[in-house]
Amino acid sequence: MTETRKPEIDVPRCTGCGRCVAACPGRHLTLEVAGYRKHALLVKPKACDGCLACLPACPVRAIS
Repeated sequence: MTETRKPEIDVPRCTGCGRCVAACPGRHLTLEVAGYRKHALLVKPKACDGCLACLPACPVRAIS
């Protein structure tokens, strides 16, 4: 069985714009507040099917 690719978020690079959250068809991403900043977070990694729709949605390329 092959493992599904999951998005990896570069937290320091993420601006917290929320475009990846909006692009995720399964709603597996959310924005988390850390201090005075927001960043994307994969909250349901087991449910994520690895479609990577979030990848092109990120304007700062914080998702790989």
